[in-house]
Amino acid sequence: MKTSKPFATISYNTPNFLFLKLSDLVNKGKLSWFAFVYHYKEEDEKKDHIHVFFIPDGQIDTKPLGDLLREFDPTHPDQPLGVLPFQSSKFPDWYLYSSHNTEYLASKGQSRKYHYEKSDFKTSNEDYLTELEHLIDRSKINNITVVREAVENNVPFSSLVKEGRIPVQLINQYQKVYDLIEYNNAIRNGKTTHTPIVDPDTGEVLNSKLLQHSVVTDEELPDFPER
Repeated sequence: MKTSKPFATISYNTPNFLFLKLSDLVNKGKLSWFAFVYHYKEEDEKKDHIHVFFIPDGQIDTKPLGDLLREFDPTHPDQPLGVLPFQSSKFPDWYLYSSHNTEYLASKGQSRKYHYEKSDFKTSNEDYLTELEHLIDRSKINNITVVREAVENNVPFSSLVKEGRIPVQLINQYQKVYDLIEYNNAIRNGKTTHTPIVDPDTGEVLNSKLLQHSVVTDEELPDFPER
């Protein structure tokens, strides 16, 4: 696709390779900024991977970008490492999911074993990452904390409403979130995966899916987890 808006993907590249390639694109004026975080595989995932966020510097064609990120894998010479198809993305949602923010995941009826700090994210500009992170509106996910704790403590949703802890104009939305968390908790306490069961916006039952400014030297690369 051709786009001038932010987009994201999941990468299976080695972190050093990815950082060097994306840094070069920033230096060449193709990207304005990027960030990524290395994820260890969860119980329902097959392997470790990297969540990547891009802000283009003008319009960019993602097809050549995908080709650029094909990386030779000596363990599988005929199967290069690379990325999944690129998707349009918004930084707040990308960051909260990529950090596995507990409240954000709960609002989607999900949970994860691993969680990530801002210091785990690698980026072309640390100050800009800090600025974007500070601009995230967390009011919704802060309210989700109240709902999640109510479910965990077997407090009926009606009690939250009576106590004035749920915004009246959002009762239906929070009832849906309450039901999602309660249902997923019941499933997990049985034996089923932690992946989303129901889409929080449509109510659709979901199947587990795998979605997809200077030159740096090897010595200047940040530390990354072992692959």
